[in-house]
Amino acid sequence: MDKSVYMKWILILLLLLPGVVRAQQVNEFPDDSEPLHARVEKYDAVMRGNHWNEGVMMPHVIFPPAGTERPMVGNQEDAADETSQYLSAYAFKYAVTKDPKDRDIADQLMDGLLKLEKVTGTPGWVARSLNRTDEPIWHEQVFFFPMEWHESTSMPGYRWEGDLSSDKFVNLCCAMSIYFDLCADEEHKKMAADLIDRFVGRVVDNNFKMVDVDGKMTLWGNFCPDLPHEKLNSLEILAGLRVAHHLTGNERYLEACQMLIEKHHYDDEAILAKVLWPEEWKTPWDDHLAAKSLYTLMQYETDPSLRQKYRMSLNRHWFDWKTRKFDDAGNLYLVLLYQILTKEPVVNEDVVDGIKHMKGCNRRHETYEILSMDGLQVIDKKQGEAEGSATTMILTYWMGRYWGIIPPEW
Repeated sequence: MDKSVYMKWILILLLLLPGVVRAQQVNEFPDDSEPLHARVEKYDAVMRGNHWNEGVMMPHVIFPPAGTERPMVGNQEDAADETSQYLSAYAFKYAVTKDPKDRDIADQLMDGLLKLEKVTGTPGWVARSLNRTDEPIWHEQVFFFPMEWHESTSMPGYRWEGDLSSDKFVNLCCAMSIYFDLCADEEHKKMAADLIDRFVGRVVDNNFKMVDVDGKMTLWGNFCPDLPHEKLNSLEILAGLRVAHHLTGNERYLEACQMLIEKHHYDDEAILAKVLWPEEWKTPWDDHLAAKSLYTLMQYETDPSLRQKYRMSLNRHWFDWKTRKFDDAGNLYLVLLYQILTKEPVVNEDVVDGIKHMKGCNRRHETYEILSMDGLQVIDKKQGEAEGSATTMILTYWMGRYWGIIPPEW
């Protein structure tokens, strides 16, 4: 057999083996002059080629020599968010294209989220991120909380990051609902429903607190009516409970929702979920958590008085959102979502122009200063190559396509 043919077959067999992770390999970024649909396709290829870690999406990766051939090095505290957002994007995409390949990618992302649960060894508890490695990696000491990285007892040879926060709760619940409604077959609907049942059920069982494997409430996991908490968290838990009821049909979630409303007035707190002042207290990530919570609540809630309160919360958010610059995919996501939920024609010429010129991830750059370490010992700082995420752009695009706001020719 010719050597080149032999090597080709070896490569094919390696790619087909389960668990094999390919090296980061996509270097083609779109030109800003290309049509939107072409740019989205290229950014999508970058994400799947460079950020895909066994079905879990890495939000930020560092390349060799400081990084690795696999997307294992970089700040990963938001990997569960990236995976959830990417799954939402592909669920919307499949609903538009009906392409089995898009559904297959969505199913693989679903498997990635299930792996984030399995690696913790605790049913209903999900990791922020995971890596297939026998030893700690240097970035664990640099990004987020070093003490939150653990060796997996349920998946030997893996390490995972804990201390899950409310944003992971929101993104996971929202993604499961979109995937369940628009993309999943019957087998995967059950998988999504079972995951949400374990995940949200565990929060309910712990008096509406996100409790880590050490038995303690996480830093940003407080939905508890017996503890002071942000009003945004009231909105988030109501949405999560409605998603859990919608997917599972289990009345315990509806009863829990009613209890939080009737006894603790979470519906009234939800109205004030948006911080309007002081200006420096406003945060874009809170806006997205509120938006995703309202997206699910306003689809599943049928009580007119509650829907009115959630609309009041949305109006309060819109008071701030409508003043944003439409040069960012995250801001455009909020505008599109407001029009989807209210049917008000707020996507004007400025918004259309912003959509057509949306950008994705931070292009690979050589000016990112990273820590070089010998084992876990910091020895110096040096320049390296890094790359950010494009999931917000991809999600905004396919959500707009599904809801008929973004035409395919753009």
